[in-house]
Amino acid sequence: MSTKYFENDEVSHQITNILMKDATLTSSALGELVGLSPSAANERIRKLKNDGVIKRIVAFVDSGFMNMELGAFIFVLLEGKDHNAAFLEQVTAHPNVLECHHMTGEYSYILKVRIANTKALESFITDFLKTQTAVVKTATQIILSSPKDNSVVVD
Repeated sequence: MSTKYFENDEVSHQITNILMKDATLTSSALGELVGLSPSAANERIRKLKNDGVIKRIVAFVDSGFMNMELGAFIFVLLEGKDHNAAFLEQVTAHPNVLECHHMTGEYSYILKVRIANTKALESFITDFLKTQTAVVKTATQIILSSPKDNSVVVD
């Protein structure tokens, strides 16, 4: 991350906390909440985006509305670390993979996927995931419900 413009101060933290909860606020409304003029708030947001602090602004849409009602965590064991780059290139490009985390323990990675149904999940695992170079083993846990499902980072 570049620090050319990034200001790691209380105002930047306030802005990011507010935007994580409601990214639809105007610069005027955001500025009022943090004590900045609309143009100063807009400039601060621009700098936070340019420096990679604000990675992107998205809408959290109900998975049922998107016909992706089945969620699962898939643990993936790769043979050796020489194949990580190729694996990551394919997996991170797949639209059903919401998250990919390198982890400690028995498995190399854990994936969070959203998919239409069990038949689609079977196809994803069999036809896509297990065909990736160096995938030795997978273990899948289906999500039954998600009492909390968001990506707000607590300050």
